[in-house]
Formats: sequence, structure tokens, C-alpha cells
Amino acid sequence: MDKGKALELQVKESLEIELAQGRLNIPQDAVKVYHRKSYYSSARRSEIEIDVSLEVSRPDAVQPFFIWARECKDYHHSVPVGDIEEFHSKIEQIGLHKGTVACRHEFQKGAIRFAEAKRIGLARILPDGSIIRLREAAQTVTKSFIEFGLIESDSEKLESMFYGLSSSGCGFIDFSEMISFELNAQCRQGRKD
Repeated sequence: MDKGKALELQVKESLEIELAQGRLNIPQDAVKVYHRKSYYSSARRSEIEIDVSLEVSRPDAVQPFFIWARECKDYHHSVPVGDIEEFHSKIEQIGLHKGTVACRHEFQKGAIRFAEAKRIGLARILPDGSIIRLREAAQTVTKSFIEFGLIESDSEKLESMFYGLSSSGCGFIDFSEMISFELNAQCRQGRKD
């Protein structure tokens, strides 16, 4: 299996585990998680494949009211701004509600700035899952701490196994907290519409 597909499946499995354990605060039967599902782009007049997508539906609804796309990048170098721009274009063409780029290595600073401007979430999952680094509970998770974790190329300098920046710019060091935050924010928004 290629490493890109391995990261995609890890992200999909992590979402399914969070859902099954009830940590997403959404009924399990209202959510479907897909690997490499295609969505139609009228601009291309063809389908665009999304690495991992999460769809939330209301009971008896034909179409989901919320679709969250995940683009997975498992490079041996930093994720460039061009990849975030390309993903943003895909989200707009398909008309998806939210997007997050997940990677094992660092993001370029320009990629973080563009993602913030376009409200795209970023998540970094360290390549060596066997290393456990704990942070002191009293330490605050600041935006600069999260950005450091997203751009630092030397994983030995990192204190957490996960670094995430939500589409609204909130920082997280816990995967399930970030997912729950994003989903609940969208559900609150959906009730207002």
C-alpha cells in the first residue's frame, strides 16, 4: 500500500473510531465516512475525488446537509501553499462546506496563512505513532504553539502527537476535540440557516 493511501485510511479510521465512541456529539446513524468518494464539479463537468469525506444527514433526507472534505498529504517535505490553494479550488468547485488538510510532516508558513484566509483546517499527525510526548496540563495551547507544530520539520522538537488548526483558527492538540468542535460549529450554523 502506498504511504498516501495509508494516511488516508488512518484518517478515515480515526474519524470512524471517534464517531463510534460518541466523541463527535452527533448520532452515529446521521454520519457517513467515505474514502475516495467522488463529487461532481460543474466547472470541470466531471467528478473530483476527495481523499476522505464525512457527510452528515438529517433523518429521511436524500442529500447530506453538511460535507467535510479531508485532503491527505504524506510527503517527505513541507506541504506547500499551492496544495492548499488546489484543495480550496476543489472545495469551491464541488460546493463542500468545510475542508481540512492532514499531513505527517510540516506545512509551509504560506500554506498556513492561505488556509487561515480561506477557513481551511490543518492537521498534523506525526509519522512515528509510537512516540508519546505529553504536555503539562497547565500549559496553554496558543496559536503560536500550534503553528510551531504545523511548520517544524524536526519532529523531535514537538511536544504533541497531533497539531490542528480549525477552519475558524482555533488550535487543538487532540484530534477528537478538533473534529467535535468543527462539527458542532457547523451544526449550530445549520440551525440558523
